[in-house]
Amino acid sequence: MNEFDLIERFFAPLAGPEGLRLKDDTALYSPQTGYDLLLTTDSFVEGVHFPKGMYGADVAERLLRTNLSDIAVKGGAPLGYQLSVSMPSEKMELWIPAFAKGLATTQAEYDFTLWGGDTTGTDGPAVFSVTMVGQVETDRMVRREGASIGDDVWVSGDLGNAMLGCALVTNQVISPAPRGENLFLFETAYWRPEPVFAYRAVLRQFASAAADVSDGILADASHISKLCDGCAVLNFDALPFSLGGESWAEAQKDPIQARQSLASFGDDYGIVFTASPVSRQAIFDAARNAKLKLTLIGSMQKGQGAVCLDVDGQEMAWPQKGYSHL
Repeated sequence: MNEFDLIERFFAPLAGPEGLRLKDDTALYSPQTGYDLLLTTDSFVEGVHFPKGMYGADVAERLLRTNLSDIAVKGGAPLGYQLSVSMPSEKMELWIPAFAKGLATTQAEYDFTLWGGDTTGTDGPAVFSVTMVGQVETDRMVRREGASIGDDVWVSGDLGNAMLGCALVTNQVISPAPRGENLFLFETAYWRPEPVFAYRAVLRQFASAAADVSDGILADASHISKLCDGCAVLNFDALPFSLGGESWAEAQKDPIQARQSLASFGDDYGIVFTASPVSRQAIFDAARNAKLKLTLIGSMQKGQGAVCLDVDGQEMAWPQKGYSHL
């Protein structure tokens, strides 16, 4: 099956009107009045961002969901995306049907479409790249920049489930071995992270700055603090972990170090944001009413970067604060 047959059979059915049935080299979109466009690009490299030899529906869902996270954290909504697929030619016909199914499942769940892209055979590792297009009301985008000294620091959801999920899908030994709900929780956290669209109203109303938790909580809090010439001071005992994550950590030789690993791995795709302490009770109330998990984990103080304090208020040694892309 050649490139054009592959596109016509598996990708064209995923295209929206902006994609012109994938018959053209360029998509066409007319922005709505009163909205700004959001554009974000990420690449997935085989053996780095997903396990070697896996190219199916799970990888496709993870690819789109992690890109959707960048739109969600800005308070926006997705419109469409451009997709670049580079993988060994002999594996395309075998894997693209399942890969396209994963794309379709995620598109249907979050209501956006494929606008175009490129397909290339390669002798090296597979690389999948997405440019996601979203929109947000004019001047309503929540930026990384905007935090102030004295702001509270909040995080959504739990930290570390994706780390344990990554270990499972790459056949690493986890002791004790998770079973039942925890097994499902960890694998789902890795393959199908939940973009934080449910938190959009809270972000728009209260957040002074925000970032998604993709590199680790300290690393991502640092992205915010560097733009306000401050320091994100987090409280270790406030960091939220799931019951399954806590159980795993407690079973390790060094439970504190285990929790540090959970917090530093990244790939959680929740949101860390800052807000005025004046809004603290209103944020608690909004989260409770919407049945959202939000945890107050620290504050922005004078200094640089991000640190974590133990129960005695002392700065903790933290060997690796997050994922490095280089």
